[in-house]
Amino acid sequence: MKKRIIAVILAVVMIVGTVSAFAACTPSELIGFDVDLAKAVAEELGVKVEFQLISWDAKETELESKSIDLIWNGLTITAEREANMQISTPYLNNKQVAVVKKSDLSKYATAESMKNATVTFELGSAGEDVAIEQGFSNTVGASSQMMALTDVLSGSSDVVILDSVLANFYCNADTKFSDLAIVPDLVFVEEKYGIAARKGDLGTIDKINTALATLQSNGKLAEIAKVYGLESELCDVSYTSVWDTLSDEEKSGWEYLANKGTIVIGYTLYAPIAYKSEA
Repeated sequence: MKKRIIAVILAVVMIVGTVSAFAACTPSELIGFDVDLAKAVAEELGVKVEFQLISWDAKETELESKSIDLIWNGLTITAEREANMQISTPYLNNKQVAVVKKSDLSKYATAESMKNATVTFELGSAGEDVAIEQGFSNTVGASSQMMALTDVLSGSSDVVILDSVLANFYCNADTKFSDLAIVPDLVFVEEKYGIAARKGDLGTIDKINTALATLQSNGKLAEIAKVYGLESELCDVSYTSVWDTLSDEEKSGWEYLANKGTIVIGYTLYAPIAYKSEA
């Protein structure tokens, strides 16, 4: 009988120990500058926020179909995007730069020297626009900026054109991309990030702009940027609300979100904008 009791006790201890071990394991969490900023804006506006992983190449379709409510993920403001989506005031500066293996820095020091290289970029990104404008003919589109960066690391591509915000984060000695480097003194284009809603949704953008301005004035915007080393890249987001001048139709997009109580944000994974913390 004593053996049976001891066996039961041991079994219970093992089960409890296993459950405790699982309880102590925290799954990786989505973090990043845009993630934290979106949460702060949502709190300011009195709504909840959810994040939905998307394919960047399909972001416009996801937005238009209402699968997501906002694209908030290092979105470069362009004339074409402003024609097709309603975009917020710029909130962060960025550049399109080239990244290569450190051993290839002298080989690919200029845009001209990259003409015969295999150049990669994220499909649907500003990097793809640069590759087209530069006339690079040997190009390979990737599903994400991270995949494009990995292609250069593996040697399947020679050059990746991508956001300086991402490149500055990864091209250092503390990441697996430490063998890569940004090509110095080569900036293809300077740009700014914005937040995109559906075309005509002036109400939602007005609310977001107003919240951003509040977060700037109370210091929260700078506080979030400091966590990710982006203080120097912040734009001035001063803004005066135009809500009272908008028509009912222009306000309807925000009223839809306010009634729903949750804003669904489409994102892709890349640091320091949106990425997973270590489990």
